[in-house]
Amino acid sequence: MADTPLLEMQHISKSFFGVKVLDDVPLTLYPGEVLALLGENGAGKSTLIKILNGDYQRDTGDILIEGRPVAINEPRDAEMLGIRMIYQELHYAPDLSVMENLLVGSLPRRRGRAGRFFIDWKEARRFTTESLKLLDVSIPPDALMRDLTVVERQIVEIVKSLSREARIIVMDEPTAALTPPEVDRLFQIVERLRCQNVAIIYISHRLDEIFRVAQRLMVLRDGRHVATRRVDEVTPAELVELMVGRKIEERIPSSADSAGSQPVALEVSGLTKQGAFEDIGFTIRRGEILGIFGLLGSGQFNLTRAIFGAEKADRGIIRVEGRAYTIAHPQEGKNAGIGFVPVDRKVNGLVLGLSVRKNVTLSNWRNLVRAGFFRQGLERQHTQHWIEQLEVRITGDMEVPVRFLSGGNQQKVILARWLEANVKVLVLNEPTWGVDVGARADIYDQLEQLAERGLAILIVSSDIQEILSISHRILTIYKGRLTGEFSRAEASKERLLQAAAGGGS
Repeated sequence: MADTPLLEMQHISKSFFGVKVLDDVPLTLYPGEVLALLGENGAGKSTLIKILNGDYQRDTGDILIEGRPVAINEPRDAEMLGIRMIYQELHYAPDLSVMENLLVGSLPRRRGRAGRFFIDWKEARRFTTESLKLLDVSIPPDALMRDLTVVERQIVEIVKSLSREARIIVMDEPTAALTPPEVDRLFQIVERLRCQNVAIIYISHRLDEIFRVAQRLMVLRDGRHVATRRVDEVTPAELVELMVGRKIEERIPSSADSAGSQPVALEVSGLTKQGAFEDIGFTIRRGEILGIFGLLGSGQFNLTRAIFGAEKADRGIIRVEGRAYTIAHPQEGKNAGIGFVPVDRKVNGLVLGLSVRKNVTLSNWRNLVRAGFFRQGLERQHTQHWIEQLEVRITGDMEVPVRFLSGGNQQKVILARWLEANVKVLVLNEPTWGVDVGARADIYDQLEQLAERGLAILIVSSDIQEILSISHRILTIYKGRLTGEFSRAEASKERLLQAAAGGGS
């Protein structure tokens, strides 16, 4: 690692609506190093990197590249300086192709016979195909982005940044949607970039990745710089304490013995959708948390969407508290008493421009009407109840747009919506995707409390530690078929991974 910094951010401060979100924050980055930028959601990480990219303007402070002050007033300025961003919140044009998104602003051109320039689509396809090989994936260059899975869109965004010359790359949760082989390939690329003296700011809530890929780490808490250390100087437990300001003990899920005598809340039998999942059957009792573990692409997301009605199954039966339902639309899922938390909460879970209040009551407006009038006072009362119950942290009051909340608090708002709607079954996809370690522990505790009150909960996750931390009983899925069932006492990482890879239980 070089002695002279490539990037220095000095005394950076930023406020929104009179609230200081960054307070005199420093950051130093050297050529050929990976610096892990860590902290809870809301600690200021995203604001800091958006200032570096020109999305936000700092209130005070300086940015220096190789010791020279630079002005970064817009993303184009950052791009000219060799700064590339891979944001957790994907930025893409859904109605354009993969290659158009990959080459936006720089599509190759060729001169025609009349001297006019035309887009060289053949070269665009070749470049796109070669670039996607960086992660050993085969996505059709002509495919529309809207037709790709969340995983494939994430891969395209990563490849877009890696395929262009860069001096500094910021990676914000780059592995959130990747499979283990794809993560390994990404880390190989990171090591190759380091050898080329490219510097990387790496943001992740997966702490095991930090110890695998980073040389130094920097921790923010509540908008302030807490520590910068070499990775080999801290333990995982010490790192968590630096991030959240308190110790977090390893979680063991509570016993679900009491749920064994409770009636069945959800029964799924013979549920099938061609090409996605086949002959799925299971039950969940009141007060039980059932986990389904599968590697990404195993059909589990399609399954949960079909249970709620966001996708239509070809056949099968869904019963809620003994009553059979035909669920082919989300409204039918809600009417059956099923709540659904999607994996992409910012796209399909929340209305980002609406307030926290309106998002919480979105599924329960009819019950807030009295004598033909909508009772806004009652709505505020209900919203405040859930804010307190779920400990939703808000800068301001419930009228703040939900887009300004951290990822963990946005997830709590979605939970509040379904609790407000008084659902009997709650289905969650990747419930702590992009959520920091402190908020993750809060969400697990709250889900367990909800189960103790009699709610039936289905959690689908590709995070094996998450499944082991919260589930009372665990199913595994591989290529759209259930491959194993484990009590919490029987489950281990090795057994779950074997079953989820098609090896049986």
